[in-house]
Amino acid sequence: MKIAVTGGLGSGKSTVSKLLAAGLCCELVNTDELCRQQLLPEEIGYTKLLESFGREFLTTDGALDRSKLREAVFSDNSVKYRLESILHPLVRDIVREKATSTDCLLVEVPLLYEVGWQNDFDISVLVYVPEAVVYERVARRDGHSREIIRSILDNQIPLDEKLPQASFIIDNSGTFVSTVLQVSYLTRVIFAG
Repeated sequence: MKIAVTGGLGSGKSTVSKLLAAGLCCELVNTDELCRQQLLPEEIGYTKLLESFGREFLTTDGALDRSKLREAVFSDNSVKYRLESILHPLVRDIVREKATSTDCLLVEVPLLYEVGWQNDFDISVLVYVPEAVVYERVARRDGHSREIIRSILDNQIPLDEKLPQASFIIDNSGTFVSTVLQVSYLTRVIFAG
């Protein structure tokens, strides 16, 4: 079984993914982490980044300047699309390979619908929080201004448009206990199904 957990910025995808993977005894994969790994000097993604951008986003010692790249991605769509065209096929191949070697794979995919991967999974779980909660959480967690948070949200499909596409929805706007209870219920539903 292949399960995708998705949601918007600050929705609590990682928390729900960890809880659900533990409840279902699934291997857990985080696509953001796979992207980060692909940008390490020994990886294919790093080599392709150099081929596409040269040393534009590297420090003097050859490491990736992640903050410079992040800023460019959010301010220049051409950089965003070029980077995605490098990383997304590599990450998708890794996920597909992992799916062949395990009975249950849970993948945290923040941009599941944006990249069109929803049909790669048997089940999709959307972690939902209202936008007002997103601003509060992300400002507290990352120290971002409302403008930066807005620019990130503008690069994602609104959660309200993702809701009808999801197999299941976890409302993560309440207490942690409420989220745990919802995940526990979902675990029983998936086992029963």
